[in-house]
Amino acid sequence: MKILISGTPGVGKTTLSKKIKEQFYLKHIELSEFIIEKDLYTSYNKGLDTLEFKANKVRKYLQDYLKNDDNFIIDTHTVDIVKKINFDLIFVLRISSDILYKRLLERKYNQSKITENIEAEIFGIVEERVYEYFNDESVYIVILDELCEEDLCNKVSSIINTYINK
Repeated sequence: MKILISGTPGVGKTTLSKKIKEQFYLKHIELSEFIIEKDLYTSYNKGLDTLEFKANKVRKYLQDYLKNDDNFIIDTHTVDIVKKINFDLIFVLRISSDILYKRLLERKYNQSKITENIEAEIFGIVEERVYEYFNDESVYIVILDELCEEDLCNKVSSIINTYINK
């Protein structure tokens, strides 16, 4: 099973992915860490406190890395990197800008990076990209505002189990 968990940085993609990975015995790829581990970045943007990379290079490397694997979960906000993967299920996590702001402050993001990510969440940039690249039938939007971590995991697990049992 191939699963994508996406959303603006800070919404909880990696936390959820780790729980789903354990429950369903999937390989987990946190794309930002993967880019660092495989030395796929080209430079560091100090203003946005982020690594820069060539999308085509990362996409090709990832495709080669996964070519013999059908059971994985990828978490990323950069969905254009994974647009050529035929995912079975795609989850886009959304959260209120107030909660996201607090989380980004806790991560000690600089103000320009916080602003960029809050705006991306308000305008639904990641969700828009997901619908641009993938089949609507496999996409689930999960609003986190009222969900605790356990409830989120249960909701997503239920959707995955329904998919497995269909």
